[in-house]
Amino acid sequence: AGSTSASDGMGATGARVRWALVAALLVSLVAAASARASDPRAARRALRADVARVPTSVTGDSVVTDADADPPSGSSSIDPALVRRVAGDMGCVIVTWANDHYRDFARSWVGNLRALGLDNFMVGAMDADLYAFLTQEGVPTWLMGSRDIAAGTVERDFGWGTKTFHQMGRDKIRLIRDLTRVDGVDVLISDIDTAWLRDPVPFFRRYPTADMLVSTDQLKSETEVIPEQTAYLRNYLSNLQLASSFDDEGLELHICHAAMNIGVMWFRSTKGARLLTEEWVRLIEADDDLWDQNAFNDLVRLGGSCDAKPPNDGSGLFRGFEGKVVVGTLPASQFANGHAFHAQRMHSAKKKDPFAVHNTFQYGGTPGKRHRMREANVWRGEDVDSRFLLRSDGSDGTNDRVGFLSYDPRIPADVDLSVFRARSWPDAKDDTFPTIASKHDPIVDAHAKLVEFQLAQLRTAVAVASSLGRVVIAPPILCGLDRVWFPHFGRFPGSQFALPFICPLDHVLAVERSQKMDHLREHSFLSHPELPDTIRRSVATVDVSLVETEAFPEFPNDTRVCLSGPGTGKDADDHSEKCGWLGVSTDPLIAKRRVVLANVTDLTPTGFAAAAAGVRSSKVLHLSSITPFMKGRVGHEGWEAAYAENADVVDPDVWCCAKDGHREFAVP
Repeated sequence: AGSTSASDGMGATGARVRWALVAALLVSLVAAASARASDPRAARRALRADVARVPTSVTGDSVVTDADADPPSGSSSIDPALVRRVAGDMGCVIVTWANDHYRDFARSWVGNLRALGLDNFMVGAMDADLYAFLTQEGVPTWLMGSRDIAAGTVERDFGWGTKTFHQMGRDKIRLIRDLTRVDGVDVLISDIDTAWLRDPVPFFRRYPTADMLVSTDQLKSETEVIPEQTAYLRNYLSNLQLASSFDDEGLELHICHAAMNIGVMWFRSTKGARLLTEEWVRLIEADDDLWDQNAFNDLVRLGGSCDAKPPNDGSGLFRGFEGKVVVGTLPASQFANGHAFHAQRMHSAKKKDPFAVHNTFQYGGTPGKRHRMREANVWRGEDVDSRFLLRSDGSDGTNDRVGFLSYDPRIPADVDLSVFRARSWPDAKDDTFPTIASKHDPIVDAHAKLVEFQLAQLRTAVAVASSLGRVVIAPPILCGLDRVWFPHFGRFPGSQFALPFICPLDHVLAVERSQKMDHLREHSFLSHPELPDTIRRSVATVDVSLVETEAFPEFPNDTRVCLSGPGTGKDADDHSEKCGWLGVSTDPLIAKRRVVLANVTDLTPTGFAAAAAGVRSSKVLHLSSITPFMKGRVGHEGWEAAYAENADVVDPDVWCCAKDGHREFAVP
């Protein structure tokens, strides 16, 4: 009724395709039913039953039965019956949507949920190609189409902030509205660039009076600010006998301490949720310039909710939308935005296991999101064997490789790291230092020198690896200053972490612009959970310390390189550094062959290959340093051609920003 989605354009053929999919889904769901008796999700079913005995909010009464109402104008074509079948006896459904340009993101999103043992999810397909792919993969889907985006555009990269991006956002809000109309089914909606690391539903069920729980752009954790927050969780868990010990996983203190981010949203099947989403759609359809996220925040804050004090019960729940809904902010440390997770590692600092990361706050576009998830070992968007194969067909630009090369990164001795530490939290607050005025300020010079020296090593390593027929495993990068898209004092305002820090690669490399990122592997590569043992246990080290004529220091001892939590190789309480080479180097079960280069005068490609010939069969060759081979160093001669041929693999980006603009990184 009034919809202009792609599915309407398919007519009878589209209808037959959709009914065929529904039939296939019925068969698969019935077949799976017998296995559910022993399903580990039984605890969540029990939790739902317990929650049913908890008093509901005044706005928590059920919505009208969806079958009794006509589909709203501009609907998302979602079938309520399909939603119920996918939700099953869990009573909730996890939903995202995408076009075929984001096929690998859809595969990763689904892969992470399947790895958690979940099957109550759906992916809306905005074009026929993705619909066909998801159907083939057995993913519950429907042809969602788009009301506003032209057919020739709907399959492309939307580009954050573009007109198409905002049009896509409107399709999302209509979908949310339609899902909240399905009686008796709660909904978790998440953007396609979210990686799920734990089953979040038990957490949501702790708040049975909430109409909605929403993620945040907040850059600090406020889940344990007042004693009432702790008391709420203790009492709630104790009453339901759901935990033998306290786990301190709760909501943020206030809903207005930062903008809510609509990339992760939990809606209970309530009248309040339906009222808000219907008004949300009305607002964005009435104003083409209104951003969907701003509209949501404005609606929630109607009625003075931002002026309200934190609730006395410590729940973190507020009344919003003129008292019509009960809403809370999900913890920034566990439903993390991109800065909290990848830059601050807030969950590691707080010793919390994250539920999800929404890959925002990054500087590499779609490729940057993909690379960040690879760095965290939570990317499932491709056939992982393609990352491990060594003798390839050349399609990825790494033809006929025989192994990998890694190295210990070094930093220049004459960069004073204390200038960065002075701007660390908690010693430095947001107003302790003024905004950096000039991109040539001494602290920016120091940051540039620190980064450029590391990028020069990476560029050198690519040349050496190319000559040896290997692929470089990029090291972690130590940054002195944070990167923000506006002038700042050294850290993102509102953030709480220490400088210097291990920064994501898109802070220093032009990940989006580069055409050769496939020539590199992320620093956590060797701790990938699916890395074959034939690679991880075939390791050799090459000690070049005796041929180096100048000492360059390693990272400070207190540098935290590794993430913690699900998918990252270690638990939140494990303080050891086990990611990437750090894990391999300390694993006593991995025998490491070793070569020490001493009295070697020929470090040309031929000479070095001869000196390391005894370990050339090892899949991973790790150098104690790459600095002897850098331009102008003792072993640089003979590498000129390799330097020139591979220079574009390492494409430096910029630091942003001082008041007078950004600073470009320069690597000779």
